[in-house]
Parts: sequence; C-alpha cells; structure tokens
Amino acid sequence: MSIDDVRDLGERMNEAFSTITPGPAPIDSAVHQGKTIRWRRRATALAGVAAVVAAGITVPLAVHWSASPPPPVTTHYTVTVQPPGPRSPAGLIAAGTINGKSWQIIAEKPGTQGATSGQQCFQTLGASFGSPGGSQDCGPPPTLAGDADPVQFTGSGNKTADATYGLVQSDVSYVRVTLSNGTELTLRPVTVYGKRYVGVVAPGGVIVEATAYSRHGEIASAIPFSASDGLPVFSAWLRPGQHGLPRASGRVGSQVMDGRTWPVTVYLGPWGICFDEGAGQSTCSPEGIPLGTSEMGYSSAGSQGLIIGSAAPNVARLVFALPGGKTAQALPVAVGGQRFFAVATSRDALHWTAYDAAGKVVATGP
Repeated sequence: MSIDDVRDLGERMNEAFSTITPGPAPIDSAVHQGKTIRWRRRATALAGVAAVVAAGITVPLAVHWSASPPPPVTTHYTVTVQPPGPRSPAGLIAAGTINGKSWQIIAEKPGTQGATSGQQCFQTLGASFGSPGGSQDCGPPPTLAGDADPVQFTGSGNKTADATYGLVQSDVSYVRVTLSNGTELTLRPVTVYGKRYVGVVAPGGVIVEATAYSRHGEIASAIPFSASDGLPVFSAWLRPGQHGLPRASGRVGSQVMDGRTWPVTVYLGPWGICFDEGAGQSTCSPEGIPLGTSEMGYSSAGSQGLIIGSAAPNVARLVFALPGGKTAQALPVAVGGQRFFAVATSRDALHWTAYDAAGKVVATGP
C-alpha cells in the first residue's frame, strides 16, 4: 500500500467517523481473554479461542465503510533509531529521536523494578515520549512459540507517541518499519536477558507496515490495524505472495461501559479481522473467513462486559441463557462475506444457542 493510499484512506475515513464522538472509556479496567498482545494496558489478538461467555441485549446497525480507521494527519516529523552502544544502560532495546527529542526502550530484568516473581517490566523514557517519568508496562515475560509470527509486537502509547517493541524469531536478521511520511527505519535485534528484541518510538499511529527479513530475504510483512486512538495492532503476518482479506467494515453492535454506550465496529483487511470497541480497545484475529459460528473474545469493565464473535451464513440470531432463566440475544451483521456480532453484557451466561430464520437450532456452545 503506497503512502498516497494511506493518506487517501485517512481522508475518507475521517469523513466516515465524523458522526461518532464518544468520550473517554474506563479502559484501565478492561480485560480480554485469549492470545494476548499487550498494548496500553492490554489490547488483544485472538486466534479463534473460545472465551468465557457473558451476555446482554444489543441490536446491531448495518453501516458499512471500506477500510480501517484513519491514520493521523501528522506528516511533518522525523524519527531516528539505533541499537545499543558499548556504554548503553543494561536492558536497552533501542534508542533514537523524534524531531530531535530522545527516547529509549528498556527491558528490565525479570522480577525487578516493581515486577513480581514471574513478571517483567518494560520502560519507555525520553523527552519525545511526552511524560517526565516515562512509561512502564509490567506483566508476564513475552514468549515466542516455535511456529509464531516472525515478530511479536507489543508496546504502550500516550497522546504524544507510541512505543512499539517485541520479540523476534531466531531467523530474523532485521525488521524494516515504514512510516506514513515514507520514512523507512531498520530495527536490528538486540539480545536482552536471553531474548531477542526490536523496538521503535514514533508519533501516534504513523507506522503503516513492518517487514521481517532473514539473511535469505523477506520472511513476512504486516500492516497494523489502528484502533480508535491510533495504536497499531499487528495481527496477520503475510508471507511473500500471500494476500490479505479484502477491506470491509461495519457496525456490528455496541458495548455499555460505566453507563455509556460505545459503538463496536469490525474491520476486515490485510491486518486480519479486528473489532474496534472504542477508546483504544481492540481485539484482532489473523484468521481468514469464513469462521463459522464462534465466540472470538470477551472483555469486561467492572460489572459490564462484551462478547464478540462470528456467525455462519444460516444463523439469524444467537440466544444467550442467563442465570435465573433469563435470556439475551444478538443479531449477526454481514460484513465482507462473513457475519459478526457484538453483545453488551451485564452478567455471565450459561451457554448460547444459534437459530436459523425458521427458528431451528443450528449450533450451540458453552
């Protein structure tokens, strides 16, 4: 995708989203289940993992757009990156500048700097990150499975910049990151506490592609999904010659958090399948379609929650059984050749049942 395409995408989506103006959500209390990518507390990438079921009532509105949320209008910026030098602090993954202001990404030794046993903290420091004390994100140390993507990105962000860092596989020689102004940055893996990392800090939402290379050539590339606050989520890594999903999107429901209603929109494209739940909460899956009828994720904030999922073509509605004999239902919406749903929840459900238009049971789940 060219830089002109990215800018045109931004202009078209700015118009599409001009009518949606939700306020801030209590994102710190949101917890997603499944294969997790840490991103400003926790943003998730799910791979069709069944989640805890909860349910509420929502009626989706079928409004379709053609692409992902818009990248920021920021185009006049400069970003540099370099690997650690001989006198770098312990745990330094990468350092650089944004518009001449410095930044650093540091992996702390597991179990130190406030991390409990079995956890590890990552710090982003520097004037370009816009916070005097920097940012610290602690959790279980990241891991890579043998068949995982070449890079497992994670990170944190604020109103000034995004820190993007992650583990790389042993065959990755370097990662090239493309920004919205055409800048290409080369990220060199650094071994820190026995694991290989790359990282970069850039203005919010300007990363438009990342490509991993071995000494033999390109391994795979990924176009990130940018949530409603611009934070990139890397979900689908495409090998040379592979093509991502055609771009499509649609409003599939809403969630209720802290007494407010937030739109839930699903986006299909080269990033995979992503649900934007508002205020930076995103759930992404690298899977293609069709998915059939399944739950793709569950999130909660206090007493409120949200179920998202996909439905087979013959499913007209899903009914969730609640404690006490009560029920709630979701109506799937067609988006990009597949049908999806989102249900705002208030309490745990016991199980779900899918019905066709004639009222016949076509699927059930826990």
